[in-house]
Amino acid sequence: MDENLSWKIVYLATIFSLIIMGIAYYFIAPRESPFFTEEKMEKIAEFKTARIAGRKKGEKVWEFFAKEGWTAKDREITYLYEVSKGKIYKDGDLVVSDLSAPWAKAYRHSEIVEAFGHPEGKKEGRSKLHAYLELGKISKDESNHGREWTKLTANYLKYIPAEKCSIIEGDVELQKNDSSISSQKIKVDHEQKVADISEEIRLKRKDGFLVSDRLKYISDEERLEADGHVTLNVSEGQLKTQVKSKHASFYTDIAKDVSFLGSLEALQGKKLAIAQAGVYSQEKKELVMKGEVKAIFEKAQVVLKEETVQNLKNPEAQGILKEKTILTSNQLIFSTRNGDAQARGSVYVTQKGREAKSELALYNEEEEILTLTGNVFMKKEKEWVSAEKVMVSVRDETFEAIGAVEAEFKL
Repeated sequence: MDENLSWKIVYLATIFSLIIMGIAYYFIAPRESPFFTEEKMEKIAEFKTARIAGRKKGEKVWEFFAKEGWTAKDREITYLYEVSKGKIYKDGDLVVSDLSAPWAKAYRHSEIVEAFGHPEGKKEGRSKLHAYLELGKISKDESNHGREWTKLTANYLKYIPAEKCSIIEGDVELQKNDSSISSQKIKVDHEQKVADISEEIRLKRKDGFLVSDRLKYISDEERLEADGHVTLNVSEGQLKTQVKSKHASFYTDIAKDVSFLGSLEALQGKKLAIAQAGVYSQEKKELVMKGEVKAIFEKAQVVLKEETVQNLKNPEAQGILKEKTILTSNQLIFSTRNGDAQARGSVYVTQKGREAKSELALYNEEEEILTLTGNVFMKKEKEWVSAEKVMVSVRDETFEAIGAVEAEFKL
């Protein structure tokens, strides 16, 4: 019994000693050992100031210069920090060039590449993700950024090789030549060379800016298709012209025309017009509206309201506008340079119950006068009387017929 008791005492003393040593190590040892962190245990390789590349079947998929980085233990993800001079390839062709970002991730099996505009775990401040995006002809010369490449800034970029596309999100901005596009999301199809742009779209041009719900960029033609609540704002000096429609088609070269289709509305100074379609020419400094054109000309001191558009569109509301100067025609042209206007084909003008019609009407913005010429008729009581021309003053609210068959008169 004494011998068993001795062994028990030895066992207890040993266990007690181990417990004391464990407690002492707990209080003495550093809380976060640099040798046993979760991150360190996950790493299989680390590198600093290195150029790292991913390949598939001998072809480069991506290539980055990074100040530091590491590869996960399962070799699936490579983490890169302070990335610069990045390149992404599609079937051996360069599609993203000169990429720089605070950090990036490259996946081994899917070959997906992700780049982030803010340091890991942070979202504040301006994005530091920059790159040049290939949206034109396939370019072997990455130095030719001026013509074929589009400068990109965003919070996030994800390249998916299997789908041959890139997803770009967060405060996205594309810049090329004199134009830029900003939005919250862009999907680029590198195979078709098409970019689908959505969310908070704003396209800046040399002559103004355009907003829409959706925008598609067809790079081979450098053409853009805008849909849903399209609004183009044009500025020429102090004169502002606003055009709204359901759809617009145009090019990155602003010298080429912008075509509008569906529920077109144009507002310029005290002139408001609606039509089915239209064409804006920056080169000619004019907006041409076609198809069931109807316009209202207000006096300088009158403020045009949103309800005026609805009244123009609604036949039952015409009585509300009978005191106004209203014009209908086959075609109406607004000058975006000086505010003058020109109506062509089946021109019909009413003002306070008075009526006149012709084949042509010219509006002088400064004098606020509509001059009708070409097969001119003015209604006198119940009869139409021919005249050489009719002058309609928007400011003074008067009709004046000149060179009438019967006589000259003023109402």
